[in-house]
Amino acid sequence: MENRIKGFLSGHKGSLFALVMFLFFLLVIIFAKDIRLLVVNTTVDARFWPRIIGIGGCALSILLFVQSLLEERKRDGGVDVKEEEMDPDDKTRSIKTLLLMFLYILGLEYLGFVIMTLLYLFLQILVLTERDKWNYKKFLVIDLVFTFAVFVIFRYGFKMMLPTGDFVNMLGRLV
Repeated sequence: MENRIKGFLSGHKGSLFALVMFLFFLLVIIFAKDIRLLVVNTTVDARFWPRIIGIGGCALSILLFVQSLLEERKRDGGVDVKEEEMDPDDKTRSIKTLLLMFLYILGLEYLGFVIMTLLYLFLQILVLTERDKWNYKKFLVIDLVFTFAVFVIFRYGFKMMLPTGDFVNMLGRLV
């Protein structure tokens, strides 16, 4: 019985992962409705982006599910589909990316959007780029331009305040 379960799980990894991700993004959409609004006169509010991310994630999960079903059908039909092993470097990058995202979320409250986005994006670019292709000046320019553009779009385009952070607020009081 245990071998049957292991066999089923190993043969349907992609489908199961897609299903789990679909449920996760569905929960994001459901919980987005419970986000408390401070300003209700705007089209783009605090519920907007979680819903967009949830809908996009659900759509991508459905695509992944269909793709994995097609691969499973090819494999079951006698066509040999090679199961690729994840490169150890990719595993390390994935773990570093998850850690950086976790730290970004934690740091938003203390350092604010601008500082945390500058730090996160620069470090994320380093994680995703091979070490022999690192170009600090280029990465810093990309980092600064992207962070400034997102800040301007949200602050002046959508008229949404981004988190300033306790550290920045404390500095503002000192100055």
